[in-house]
Amino acid sequence: MLVKATLSLPIIVLSTALAGPLFAQKNTTVLPIGSGAFICSYTGGKVGPQVICAPTTASSGHAERVVDRILKPIGLMRNFKVIECSNTDNCFATVLKGQRFIVYDGAFMQQIEDETETDWSAISIMAHEIGHHLQGHTIDGQGGQPQKEIEADKFSGFVLHQLGSSMEESTVAVKALGDEHATSTHPAKPARIAAIQKGWLEAEAMYPKSRTAIKTPVAMAPKPVTATTNPVAAARPVIVPKASVRQSSVSATVGCVSGDCEDGKGVFVYPTRERYAGEFEEGDKHGEGVEYYADGKIKYKGNFRDNLRSDYGVYYYRNGDKYMGWFQNNIPNGKGTYHFADGDQIVATFKNGQPVQ
Repeated sequence: MLVKATLSLPIIVLSTALAGPLFAQKNTTVLPIGSGAFICSYTGGKVGPQVICAPTTASSGHAERVVDRILKPIGLMRNFKVIECSNTDNCFATVLKGQRFIVYDGAFMQQIEDETETDWSAISIMAHEIGHHLQGHTIDGQGGQPQKEIEADKFSGFVLHQLGSSMEESTVAVKALGDEHATSTHPAKPARIAAIQKGWLEAEAMYPKSRTAIKTPVAMAPKPVTATTNPVAAARPVIVPKASVRQSSVSATVGCVSGDCEDGKGVFVYPTRERYAGEFEEGDKHGEGVEYYADGKIKYKGNFRDNLRSDYGVYYYRNGDKYMGWFQNNIPNGKGTYHFADGDQIVATFKNGQPVQ
């Protein structure tokens, strides 16, 4: 949570403006009266009634530590002051009499964290405002512009990747607070989300950490070996009567080549030359078994239900990667570990083939 920052500054006179759509609270933004200074609020808005903002004196300094944490991955020192201004329901980057400020409402930041159930939302908002200062938006004399917001959003996505957030976590704040319609100063929500994602992906390309960005559900759950729109039917072995199986050579053998492939243990060879050895029930893979690639290497070893990989198992990828953990409906779902061929690994809870925590 971002909390009050202790700074010995004079009282600042500010005006209020319209806040974002998430909260049914009074609409406020911050603008130094008569200064003509640039101001960017995270949600944008119109100028409204005046308020007095006096920096608080009791603080844990958490806000400054969050700011310094944001700046550390890019090797920059803080060249602006951070103050709290209560009852403003927003976060702002502005300049007053040549001094750069990040102004935030601690209650607003806490509320967005509570609404999104993650502190990445507040961190991304702060990173966005810092981006305005670092990219010179607050001193170019041209005021607020949609392109500036896009650049600040992209900066926040890049920084949050460096801090360890997922792409989804880096966009939670703008998804909650962004406006569906563009204004004279702020782009519409979809454009802002795309900018954050672009920054996150650029950081991933330069400094790959998660490695999950290039892993798709298809890679985590390879397609069935037969062409059909029914995933259960796709994985079900077609039982070929033994009399029709060609026995001229082992390599030409297709179908149930040994054992009981209806209700028991057996070995079934697919037309792709991949095979399954294990337990069957009513012609489906059901129970413990092993799937093999066409070259004989193990593809999957574990449990099946109604022809689908289920419960605990180990899946071996062609590139040397390996997933060990729980499956549901043929793909990783539940606790598991993804081992990369180079020795790295991800220990997480998986959902629909992707790590979520």
